[in-house]
Amino acid sequence: MNKITVFEHLRACAEAAKNYASGLVGELAQTVTEAIGELESVKANKAAAVAITIPTTGWKSDSSGDYPHYYDIAAEGVTASDRAAITIAPGSLGTAKTCGLCATNETMAGIIRVRSTSIPAAEIAAEFWIEDGKE
Repeated sequence: MNKITVFEHLRACAEAAKNYASGLVGELAQTVTEAIGELESVKANKAAAVAITIPTTGWKSDSSGDYPHYYDIAAEGVTASDRAAITIAPGSLGTAKTCGLCATNETMAGIIRVRSTSIPAAEIAAEFWIEDGKE
């Protein structure tokens, strides 16, 4: 083989490799785009915050250790496998602290249960968000 033939052969090989790599990159880009679409369809929904008022009446008690008082917040569609995030409004933090409002809560069918060491002396303004537990 002369030098020109070898050079042309190398150029053809390089061109074929470039085309092959471009095809793989294109396939990868398509696969990533499809995967992102799937993730978008299954990710947790961004629910809007629901404003609530935790009242001073309607509380119940049981023998649940450090937090014997509880109040059930009605939350349509909530299940026991869901997770509720509750944020206390800044103006109600003192009341929540004074009554010993527990930082965690429980979810059950249609309710979010909050607990405290004592019943609050004033209403507590708050918001909640629900994260779907996907049973």
